[in-house]
Parts: sequence; structure tokens; C-alpha cells
Amino acid sequence: MRRRFYKKKQTLGSLAQNIGRRLARSDSRLRRSIVRLSAFAFVGFVIYSFLAGPYGFFRLNRLESSRDELLEENRRLLVDIVDADITRRRLKYDAHYQEYIARTRYLLARPGETIIRIKTAPVSDRP
Repeated sequence: MRRRFYKKKQTLGSLAQNIGRRLARSDSRLRRSIVRLSAFAFVGFVIYSFLAGPYGFFRLNRLESSRDELLEENRRLLVDIVDADITRRRLKYDAHYQEYIARTRYLLARPGETIIRIKTAPVSDRP
């Protein structure tokens, strides 16, 4: 005995066929307006996706400017690290630099030296 197979009803397929038949029977003006409307909808969707979607122009522009700012900040921080490393090495090994820092920042003197400070009065512009 043969086994029976039942065809399942296709809800979307029959609906699409129904719409196709109706459009074939209707006048050409309605078909043109439907095609025109669907073309406008497609163009609108494409424009929206280019401008405001997750890969849109505005978002990509904002991400690119943010990337440029981060790269510039990275360069500045790298320069600061290199300067700090140079200063650390000079403070560790350079005796002349250590003496310069001690004399200028901390106003230290060698034993027996006399420090003379000269204070000048501010110059006024009026005679």
C-alpha cells in the first residue's frame, strides 16, 4: 500500500499569487503607481541607511573624528612618557642636572656659599 502525502497549504505563497493575479487583471495606472511607490520606498530606505543607520554617514563621521582625537591624545601621552623617562634618567645619573634642580627649585646652596636675592620694584607706566 502506498503512503499518502498531503500537501501543506502555503499561506504566503497563495497570498502572493493572489496579489499577482489581481494586479494582472487591474489597470496599468494602478500597477504603475504601485511600482512607483515601491521604488520611492526603496530609495527612501537606501537614503535612510546611508545617512542614519548603524553604518550611516553621520555615525561614521563621528567615529572618525573620535578616532582622530584618540590618536592625537595617544601621541601627546607618548611624548609625556618619553619626557618623563628622560627626566628620570637625568635625575638618576646626571650630577649637573641634579645640582641645577637643587639650586633653582629648592634654593639650596653649597656649604660656604652666600645667596644674594635682589628684589626689584615693579615698573609703573605712569610718570
